This record gives sequence, structure tokens and C-alpha cells, in this order.
Amino acid sequence: MKAAIHKCSLFLDKVCAAVTGFLLVALCVIIVYSVFMRYIFNAPVQWQYEITLVGLCWATFIGMPMTFHKIEHMRLTFVTDKLKPGVWRIYMNVIDVLLIVFLIVGVVSSIQVVQNAWNQFYQTIPFMRRGYYYMSFPIGAAISIVHLIDILFNRNPGEAPTAKEIEEVAE
Repeated sequence: MKAAIHKCSLFLDKVCAAVTGFLLVALCVIIVYSVFMRYIFNAPVQWQYEITLVGLCWATFIGMPMTFHKIEHMRLTFVTDKLKPGVWRIYMNVIDVLLIVFLIVGVVSSIQVVQNAWNQFYQTIPFMRRGYYYMSFPIGAAISIVHLIDILFNRNPGEAPTAKEIEEVAE
């Protein structure tokens, strides 16, 4: 099971990287196109704002799991750096479990938000449901949960990891 979760985590990280990279490039192209149309042809692109909003939201919440996978998410290192290795492992495990609980609550809560927004449409993009905007969080949080479980399984008891060990877990 440990190996399956690790393989799943690696696969999901690659998917997140591809999706986030595509979205960021697409957002840059859309914004440049919009600026060009507005200032050169005096014809503003009506749908640009809403597409950019949805794309940025997806890039953020699909990019979020990558920080967990690479163990680069925010944490108070000034606290953890002072801990003894055994205490450090316990502390980090507790923090990761709390993050998993928070993300599970977020996924469950956000599903209701997606359902409530599903029948609403954007004004300038009538074929696009507002639920797509809110769907990015539960998907990103679910992928983050997989990464955190993988990190918990790969964290061995003993001394605190070196920078090299952290890089190996991220790979």
C-alpha cells in the first residue's frame, strides 16, 4: 500500500505540474491578447476577466499540492529547527495529520459549495458554470491529502532529515 500511494503521489504531482504550467501559459496569452485588443484595436475582450479568474483559481489550488509533495509548504521552521530529532518526527506527524483533517473538512464543505453554484453561469461566458470555479479547491485538497499521506508513510523514526532526505522524498 505504501508503494502504491507513493506512485499515485508521483503521478498526481506530474499531472498537477502539467495542468498548472498549461494554465499559467494560457493565462499569460489571454492577458496579452486582451491588452492588445483593448489598446491597439479599442475592442476590449469581454470574457477575459472571468476566464482569468477561473484559470488563476485553478492554477493556485492545483499548484497547492505540489508544495506538499516537495515539502515546501509553509511551516514554522524556527520552531522545528530547535527540536530534538525524535520530538521533531512526532511534531511533524501531528502537524501533517492536522493538515489532513483540515483538508478533509475543506473537501467535504466545498462539495456543497460546488453543488450550490453548479446551476449558475457566468455573464460573459454563458456556457461555463460557476461550479467549475469552486471545484478547484476540493480537487487540489484531495491531491494534497494523498501527498501528505505519502509523506507520513515515508517519514522514518529517528533523527530529523537532512536537506538531501527532504529532496529524495520530494522526488
